[in-house]
Amino acid sequence: MTQHRREIIKGAALTATGIVLGAISPVNSQKTVAQEQRGDRPQPTTSRLLAGKVALVTGAARGIGRAIAIDFARNGANVALLDIADPTGGMPISGYRLANERELEDTVAAVRALGVKALKLKVDVRDHKAMSEAAALTAQELGGIDIAVANAGIAIWTTIEGSNQQQWRDTIDVNINGVFNTIQAVIPHMKARQGGRIITISSIGGRQGVVGNGAYGTTKWAVIGLTKSAAMELGPSNITVNSIAPGPVNTPLYRSQGQLRSTGVKSFEEQDKLVGAMLPLKVKPALDPQDIADTATFLASDHARFISGEVIDVALGYNTIYTA
Repeated sequence: MTQHRREIIKGAALTATGIVLGAISPVNSQKTVAQEQRGDRPQPTTSRLLAGKVALVTGAARGIGRAIAIDFARNGANVALLDIADPTGGMPISGYRLANERELEDTVAAVRALGVKALKLKVDVRDHKAMSEAAALTAQELGGIDIAVANAGIAIWTTIEGSNQQQWRDTIDVNINGVFNTIQAVIPHMKARQGGRIITISSIGGRQGVVGNGAYGTTKWAVIGLTKSAAMELGPSNITVNSIAPGPVNTPLYRSQGQLRSTGVKSFEEQDKLVGAMLPLKVKPALDPQDIADTATFLASDHARFISGEVIDVALGYNTIYTA
C-alpha cells in the first residue's frame, strides 16, 4: 500500500470518529458547574452537520429541548426556540414546574453565542393557530424550516383510577395535540423546501405500561403512532419523520418530587438505585440531555436521510426488556 493511500484511509477513519464523537478542544474539556447542572456538553469542534439549515424546537427553554437547540446551533443551524415559558401553563402542574421566561432567554442567548440566528417565541403548543403563526414567522425571519422537533411535554402524576378529567385532558392536549399541531404547522414550509426532518420525542413510557402515570404513558404511545403515520404520508414529499424514546434523563421532570412519588422512593439516590438495577449499561444512572441531542442531530442530518418512521431508544439498554 502506498504512503498516499495509507494517509487517505487514516484521514477517513478520523473523520468518521469525529462525526460520532466530536473533537473536544482542550480549552473546553472541563464542564462548568452550570453545565453539569443542565447536562450541557463543553463546546466541541464539529463538522457542522446542519450548516445553513433552519430548525424549530418546542419546549426549548430547558432539559432535552435546550440541549437539542444548542446542539443544532453548534452544528450550524439557525434555531427558532418555542416554549410556553410559564411555570404552570394554567394547568394543575405539581411536583415540578415548567420552564420560565428567564430560562428561555438564557437558552436563546446560548444559541446566539454559537454564531447563528435564534428566534425566541413564547408559544403554547396546544394553540393550533399560534403554532401555525409561529411556523410562518420562523420561515419569514430565518428563511424557511428544514427541521422540526416536537419536544414539549408534561407529566401529571396520578393513577388512572385517581385521575380527574382535567388532568387527563391537559396531558393529552400538550403531549398529543401539541405534537400534532407542531407537525401540521411545519409541513407547508418543508414542502416549500422540497423536504425536511421532523423529530418527535416519545419515551420508554411509550413502549410499555406505566404505573402511576398512565396518562403520560398513553400519550407517548400515541406519539409513536402519529410519527409512523406522518412518515408514511410525508415520505413522498421527502420529509422524514422519526421519534426518540429516551430512558431516564437528568431533567427537571425526571429529577422531581412528582417522579419520586410516582415510583415510591424518597430520594434521587434511591431513584438511581431502583432504575439503575434495570439498566444493562452501567456507565451512569441517568442520561444527560446532550445524549438525546446527539441522536436528534443525527436524525436531522443527511446521515439519516433514508431513515423514516423509526423509533430510536436512547435508554442505556433499558429497551432490552421489550418483547418486540
